[in-house]
Amino acid sequence: MKFFTRSKSTRSLLPSQLINALVLALAVISAAAAASEDEAASADEAASADEDIGGWWQSWDSLLFVSVQDNQAQLFAAGILNPSLVKGELVSWSSENPLLDIENPEPGLQSRELLGLEISENLRKQGKLWRGRIYDPRSGSWYKSHVSVVDDELNIRGYIGMPMLGQTRVFERYNPCKRYGDKVMVIWSGASPPSCESTSEQ
Repeated sequence: MKFFTRSKSTRSLLPSQLINALVLALAVISAAAAASEDEAASADEAASADEDIGGWWQSWDSLLFVSVQDNQAQLFAAGILNPSLVKGELVSWSSENPLLDIENPEPGLQSRELLGLEISENLRKQGKLWRGRIYDPRSGSWYKSHVSVVDDELNIRGYIGMPMLGQTRVFERYNPCKRYGDKVMVIWSGASPPSCESTSEQ
């Protein structure tokens, strides 16, 4: 005796139900991702308020100079430690033997000096965020980016696809009196940073 016999209509229905379920699941995932992206952008916009991204910013190993004109921002690699950490090794460099853009996939650009290099493209203000592209000299890659000031820190979010899948690098406002131990922060001559008005070491 046969306890179960699958009809032709059932055989044709099950794959269709599976496809519909997969489509629905993908739609839900996409909607959730879009909602998360919107929430993150809204949070950044709320936190950044109308703070100016222009000026000098520092991380543990570099300085950024941000120039803002006509609703467009330009980011420059305005300071690099010497010696500098390159692929896990400390490398000493000089004006005669500078650090170059050797990771750039375009051979004609690999001889560019990193100090003073513009690392942004089409960075324009949209709402309270600055959106465009950012260049990472360590990998030689361009990434979509949005830039904002959050709690008096410059947040640069680089990503491929959706912002929620990217990484954020944070810069503090530049302290010209900062000391770097036995290293020297070499500053780009193309812009004039604030001067140190204190004699105390920091």
